[in-house]
Amino acid sequence: MAFQVANNLRFRRTFGRIRKIIDLPYLIEIQKNSYELFLQKDAAPMERQNMGLQEVFKSVFRRPARAVSKTSRSRKSILVKFR
Repeated sequence: MAFQVANNLRFRRTFGRIRKIIDLPYLIEIQKNSYELFLQKDAAPMERQNMGLQEVFKSVFRRPARAVSKTSRSRKSILVKFR
């Protein structure tokens, strides 16, 4: 366990002798798996789930619904008349 060592009027605690309770997980593998899930690089673009990078792209680059206004109709009719 931790004990104190007197050194120049300072008490230092050392935790080097604490016994191991659980094994540490392999954090690099966890990070790699999370990143692959985030990218969804093995899935075809139309088969990707709406999560991770796909969700980010869909929220940022939305396709707006195309509305035809009266001005665009009149411009088309004017262009057709002059051709």
